[in-house]
Amino acid sequence: MPFPRLRHLSTAVLLLITASSSVYAAAVPTEVTVRVRSHDAKFIGSGVGGMQLRIEDAVTGALLDSGMISGGTGDTERLMKEPQTRGDTLADDKTAHYTSTLMLEAPTRIRIRLTGPLDVPAAIQDLSLTTWVVPGKDIRGDGLVLHLPGLIVDARNLGVQDGSLPLIADVTLMCGCPITEGGLWDSADYEVQARIVGPDGTVATRDLAFGGEPNRFQGSYTPDAAGLYTVTIWAHNAKTGNTGAATYSIHHND
Repeated sequence: MPFPRLRHLSTAVLLLITASSSVYAAAVPTEVTVRVRSHDAKFIGSGVGGMQLRIEDAVTGALLDSGMISGGTGDTERLMKEPQTRGDTLADDKTAHYTSTLMLEAPTRIRIRLTGPLDVPAAIQDLSLTTWVVPGKDIRGDGLVLHLPGLIVDARNLGVQDGSLPLIADVTLMCGCPITEGGLWDSADYEVQARIVGPDGTVATRDLAFGGEPNRFQGSYTPDAAGLYTVTIWAHNAKTGNTGAATYSIHHND
């Protein structure tokens, strides 16, 4: 009878069509929005140089996309003052982000790598995240939000002046959000200190006091010998754990 043979032939054709359709599956554009938020503060964007972003296939390591997170820090009232509940949208189109359009044929595990903020080399950190993305299932709105702890410490190397070494640093949150006296980020919450290593290896420390203008902490040190001095200025908030530091060297001619 021809019918069993016909059934076998139909089944073979169906399998061939199915296999062909899987081999030639079309890639589907899929949007993934990424943002980085400073711990205890706002979003990180253009004001501090932005964040370099790479998206890789987490299995093969192949580069899928790269770009820069740029834009504003977001709404201060919404982010820092208003009560927040589950499901609240905290960002808008102007808030710092990068939206990637990935061409995906199948569910893909991706790795997101971030580096920044880029304006102050001493403050640059690395972040990474792995997650699954499904073709056609966009990740929009606030998107994937990574949190970056720390402080930006911008130490000012002014050299020795009239026998004294000025110790000056501008300290901000990682988003560049300002530290002021009695402000939203209160200068009283921040301990700032300089560690000075002299040419003979001896170590001295000096506390830096808030200087009155936003972000500025300052003090001084008097070198007692000629030679190379290494200065590290660090800042710490005991309430949040945010910490940052910067180092420079200065040669003193006695």
